[in-house]
Amino acid sequence: MNLDYLKTYLELIKLGSFSAVAKKLSISQPAVSFQIQKLEHDLGVRLINRNQKKITLTDAGRRLLEFATAVDGEEASLLKDLGHLRDEVGGELLIAASTTPGEYILPVFVSEFLTQHPAVKARVAIEDSTAVISGVKDGVYEVGFCGSIPPKGQGFESFKMAEDEIVLIVFPEHPFANRKQVAFAELEEEALIFRESTSGTQKSMEGLMNRAGLNINRLKPRLTLGSSQAIISAVEAHAGIAFVSNLAIKKNLELGNVREVTLNEIKLKRDFHCIFYTERLATRLIQEFIDFIRGKI
Repeated sequence: MNLDYLKTYLELIKLGSFSAVAKKLSISQPAVSFQIQKLEHDLGVRLINRNQKKITLTDAGRRLLEFATAVDGEEASLLKDLGHLRDEVGGELLIAASTTPGEYILPVFVSEFLTQHPAVKARVAIEDSTAVISGVKDGVYEVGFCGSIPPKGQGFESFKMAEDEIVLIVFPEHPFANRKQVAFAELEEEALIFRESTSGTQKSMEGLMNRAGLNINRLKPRLTLGSSQAIISAVEAHAGIAFVSNLAIKKNLELGNVREVTLNEIKLKRDFHCIFYTERLATRLIQEFIDFIRGKI
């Protein structure tokens, strides 16, 4: 019995559609169908009901699910044991990070880790915080970094790995540029630039303001953009003013392209978190990387 086909079968049951499995495994949908059909042919039984919109299992399919789950667990345990027996840490890390930690913190950390472990490769995907959490949950990524804490009770582990402050920036010719502080109410008449609603920066800003009694709904964005750098460029072009991570504007402040202004009522401080599933720490590589990040705190 082909173990890769068993893994495809497990993914099909977990994700619920052939197209979702194909996307996750980076193979074609016909290839997914072939693997399931090959399992059925080899075993001589039908595993799934194909005459329904939702995938359901036959009795044989449910029995194979039990077997495949047990095999997958044993494989993870074996990989963990063998990983600890190897002197050299190697393999590929699949990491997802929201924009700010992914662009301004992780490159330094990952580069240092790769220098210490030459046999390791890493892929870092930049996603919004919602996609980071769902990607780690679905097993697309092994480790995630974002400003949001995953919901409790879903098997996540997380720890704080860095601090950040969201600050208001304006272009040098703006009336606020020569002021040290502005009041929240003064922002209501301004052309504001926001991140998209799924952005960790946007969610953090809204949550911090609302908890401080500041009604974020009174601020009306003129423009919504998908990255911190796009927002900074728009501010430089006089499209409006915006809230961004202070990690993203260090060079711009040095060049004088933007100015930072403080809000009277609140400092928008937040934490970045490393998230993962404990049960998926199947290899020495992932555990070593988690321990490395903990050591950077």
